[in-house]
Amino acid sequence: VGGNVSVASFNVLNYFTTLDDGSCPYSGGCRGADNATEFTRQRDKIIAALAEIDADVVGLIEIENHPTDAALADLVSGLNAAMGAGTYDYVATGAIGPDVIRVAFIYKPASVTPAGNHAVLDAPTFLDPNNTGSAKNRAALAQTFSNNSTGGVFTAAVNHLKSKGSACGPGDDDPEQGSCNLTRTLAAQELLNWLSTDPTSSNDEDFMIIGDLNSYDKEDPIDAIVAGGYTDLIFSFNGESAYSYVFDGQLGYLDHALASADLVGEVTGLTQWHINADEPDLINYDTTFKQPAQEDIYAPDAFRSSDHDPVIIGLDVCDEVAPTFDEVSVTPNVLWPANHKYVDVTATVTVNDNFDTNPTLTIVSVTSNEADNGNGDGNTVDDIIIVDDFHFMLRAERSSNGVGRIYTITYMVTDACGNSTTATATVTVPLNNRR
Repeated sequence: VGGNVSVASFNVLNYFTTLDDGSCPYSGGCRGADNATEFTRQRDKIIAALAEIDADVVGLIEIENHPTDAALADLVSGLNAAMGAGTYDYVATGAIGPDVIRVAFIYKPASVTPAGNHAVLDAPTFLDPNNTGSAKNRAALAQTFSNNSTGGVFTAAVNHLKSKGSACGPGDDDPEQGSCNLTRTLAAQELLNWLSTDPTSSNDEDFMIIGDLNSYDKEDPIDAIVAGGYTDLIFSFNGESAYSYVFDGQLGYLDHALASADLVGEVTGLTQWHINADEPDLINYDTTFKQPAQEDIYAPDAFRSSDHDPVIIGLDVCDEVAPTFDEVSVTPNVLWPANHKYVDVTATVTVNDNFDTNPTLTIVSVTSNEADNGNGDGNTVDDIIIVDDFHFMLRAERSSNGVGRIYTITYMVTDACGNSTTATATVTVPLNNRR
């Protein structure tokens, strides 16, 4: 997918370290593996998939909403055992939202650094936007990341909206778009409003919405996000034939990547890795109702590690903050007497950048507000000689019929990402020694 940083969205199919063995502590019940054997099979497949994806940032969907992040920590531990110590870390949030599953972020600390604190959207207007009295959508999670190599900043928001699997009631269910369409649409609008407030205080407008929105392309929730200025990246790159999910033999994508207007130009590629939608659930981790010969088909690889295909996006992000000048001064800054002789002028320039430790400083020009033609200024020419970027020979002269001469020295500083700033210093030759 190209770029200098990769972002993925992956549904990990109810990854629970708390087994669904009859002793579940959650009032909403446990999901995922029923026993240690199933969990090992599930864990091996999820780790195999994530290791192959190898993304710098991964938004996870359907992981256990454990108050101490136990399931998330276990997954990262397994990844690091497979890929090398410290390869991945996770954004620690504890339990978010009321559901037994939640969304989460893992990331590569060698590639990116979380910038500031994470933010959670768990307001009732998002969880239960149709005001039914019970939460429908899972809490959204946003985190800003900074690329360690380029200083580029972007914010990813991972989501899991209400499914079409159960009815939400008249006016909410849609005969063409499935159950709870209004709930998802209102949540999409609430998500846009929330992101517009810059919830992570990134001071940057590069936002990406990822995750399982439980809405197909062209349905109301996606239309609402697109109408809010976001681009459907899957449609942009893969067109009408794109899919990440199969239901009753019909293809579509519920797993999305949508980029804000400021970020879309930095997207370098996207793919949906078809390791799950194309594969039969016969080869998944679950041993329920399988005969021994069917269980033998299982392999600890990425295929049918989930029922949703992962989405992988490439970004080319770079620092967007222009460098600054700490000082631009010249000595001397007044030339007197106006005797037509050259005066050595030295410039002192210091610069600073928020990321680039060695921004490039260049001299743009040294100019005069009077013509260098020898008329009325001592009949001399070549009034400006640039010795080097910081040393100049300037004539101490000015036209007798003017208001004095002003030499202007202009510098530009440019950082590694192409952001630049200009600044000037002036040297004057006054009309007389009182001016």
